[in-house]
Amino acid sequence: MSAFAARQKLLGLSAAASAAATTPNVDDDDRNEDIIDRNTSAKSFFTRDNFRKALQAQKQEPSDDVDEKPAARPKKRKQGPKDEVPLEGRDDGRQVKSQFPNLSEPIPTGRRRVIYYSSQRLSQTNIQPKANGRMLLKLLDGERLVILGSYGIKVREGELTIAGAFLSKSDLVHWLHAPLCHALPVIRITSDATIELHPHPGARSLRQLASLNPAFGKLWNESDDAAPGQAKKAIPTFQTIFTSDDAPKRGGIQELVSPAEWNKQLADVLDSKKKATPVVFLSGPKSSGKSTFGRLMANRLITGSGLSRQPWVPVVVLDLDPGQPEFGPPSVISLNKLSSPNLSPPFCHPALDPTMAQLRAHTVASVTPSLDPDHFVACALDLFHTYKTNPSLNKLPLIINTPGWIQGTGLDILSELIRQTVPTEVIYMSQDGPEETVDGLKAACQDKKIPFVTLPSQQPQGQPSSSIDATTPATSGGGSSRTALHLRTMQT
Repeated sequence: MSAFAARQKLLGLSAAASAAATTPNVDDDDRNEDIIDRNTSAKSFFTRDNFRKALQAQKQEPSDDVDEKPAARPKKRKQGPKDEVPLEGRDDGRQVKSQFPNLSEPIPTGRRRVIYYSSQRLSQTNIQPKANGRMLLKLLDGERLVILGSYGIKVREGELTIAGAFLSKSDLVHWLHAPLCHALPVIRITSDATIELHPHPGARSLRQLASLNPAFGKLWNESDDAAPGQAKKAIPTFQTIFTSDDAPKRGGIQELVSPAEWNKQLADVLDSKKKATPVVFLSGPKSSGKSTFGRLMANRLITGSGLSRQPWVPVVVLDLDPGQPEFGPPSVISLNKLSSPNLSPPFCHPALDPTMAQLRAHTVASVTPSLDPDHFVACALDLFHTYKTNPSLNKLPLIINTPGWIQGTGLDILSELIRQTVPTEVIYMSQDGPEETVDGLKAACQDKKIPFVTLPSQQPQGQPSSSIDATTPATSGGGSSRTALHLRTMQT
């Protein structure tokens, strides 16, 4: 090798070494970017900057310059006496860990993506096991909790909101089912609260339906290796979802999200109590969120909005979607009166309990009005006539949920129903048209001087969102997602 070639080689190596020394370590920033902040407004939730400081203070992760060494064992936290809940009903803690699997585990770290659903890491200072599988939790204003499974919730102190309903101190236990095939309701604390979680007495029978129809399988907090309809070991009826590590590996988690535009509209409807009895007409394309928004609105009207506003109980729901009805089997439209919040998916309450009375119903013998549009309109107007002519009903708010058939004859049906029912407001659950439909509905509203409002659609079930790791989307046939056909089969 010539001297010139040797010198060039030496200079090349020096330049490479110098560049390597001055190039910033990209991995240092990756760790912060992999942490997704799900609740920056919560008082006890870590921000991106404070998160690593908290972890280092707890010695739960090694420093950046010792990545290749095994992680040090986290030290046990000392239990503080300040915020402990009462010690009544204390057991050995094994039940707590099964329902709250992250209780004694270190906060997940590393370079993979971690998604946070609940804002607080549960510990012995804010959770207390009680007799018969109950759990007592103490949570602060602004904190949130996501739970998978079947459970009852009782507010002993403070106030919270869930699925549009505001729940305050009461002896009443509100029962709900939260399966993977629907968005999981989020418990949000609006005032420092002590809540009590109860195992659901009907959870076992609901899970046994998987032995009759695979569509009912792998929807709950059962173990991934359990056979359909059977459990290899006794497990609690519910499980907290703190991070994506707690979620079942067979599918993604989707939270029940209410956009800001939805929240504003719910507040406006509640304020309308000062003016006139609201009659809200919900329309929009398929899977746009009509049923979800209608359920949130009914829950908000029934419970009010916080301690400062009085509820409007009961609420009447005119369910005109024969394809995916909220109350009753497919192909049936009905008029229903609700006296308590509706906190479960339709297939979990096929028979109405005493707080949900079905006043009248018609079968249209089809999951779509297209089979006989005239018969469908006649049945719908008969149900509305029952509401309008009954003195005990026509002073109550009415929510009208309609099918997702919005073009052609479907648009004609919606326009006719608007003219005949004369609602106080028409809400269209899409801001993306189609233009022909929006213009047709606006024309029907202008004839009767009815306000017309458009709201954004909800994100389709089973699609990755900010609450779901896009690398592990839900899949049908063994995952968490269910098509409209699956849901109709489950409700039949």
